[in-house]
Amino acid sequence: MIRVKRKMVLSLIVAMMIVGTTNAYATNLSTAQVSSEKKASSIQEVINKLQNNLKPGQMVAYYVPDKKFNPLDRISFAGKGYVAKDYKSHIANAQKLNAPTLTMPSILPEGYQFKSGIVYLKDPSESSTLYKSLEQELKAQAKKGGKQIYTKSVKVTESLSIVLQYVKGKTEVDLVATYMEPSKPTDGTPVLPNLTAETIQINGVECTYTTDSKGKDSLSWYDEDNQIRYTIWAESAKSDVLRFAKLVLAD
Repeated sequence: MIRVKRKMVLSLIVAMMIVGTTNAYATNLSTAQVSSEKKASSIQEVINKLQNNLKPGQMVAYYVPDKKFNPLDRISFAGKGYVAKDYKSHIANAQKLNAPTLTMPSILPEGYQFKSGIVYLKDPSESSTLYKSLEQELKAQAKKGGKQIYTKSVKVTESLSIVLQYVKGKTEVDLVATYMEPSKPTDGTPVLPNLTAETIQINGVECTYTTDSKGKDSLSWYDEDNQIRYTIWAESAKSDVLRFAKLVLAD
């Protein structure tokens, strides 16, 4: 949270005249803020506990009937994907949830080794029958009152995204495949001064390399036929990112 400090310069006489009123107002405001913050903190603690108690492959839908905490009045989801330290187990997890296709290159750039594979769970789409059914059930429970948060377990059958992580010393390269979803209308593409992009052709595929002066660079391309977006992330390792891309696109 970014806090902006304001400095006020008052004469001693004026300060003495209004000190009583100011203190009374500050006390009331502080009490209201503390009460609101405590409630929000309490709700967040419940959500955090819910998330921490999940096992790999589990997902829970939850609804918070608090307008300040949930101003859009939507249900949300907490899920825990799979993390595997060996490639064989990772592939088994990915196939179980019909994850986007992303296989380990047959040859790795020199010095790199497999670190882990991650499979992220897919939340039900807002337009799906399951989402609408969960929303109706949770909000019906909330009308009865008595709880800060209402939950229901969700059976997960799909993965949204998959990650292969590779390391060489202190350098980490992440290969990511994500199913593309219909984009929501926006007011335009935001301009970020820390990002610069260039188009690169790799094995006949048009890719976009984005340099981020404040974080990790990335190389991305799209598989329109299977509706999958591929991205390779790394910090200050452009040559290695390009090597990985050539190997992935060659297989």
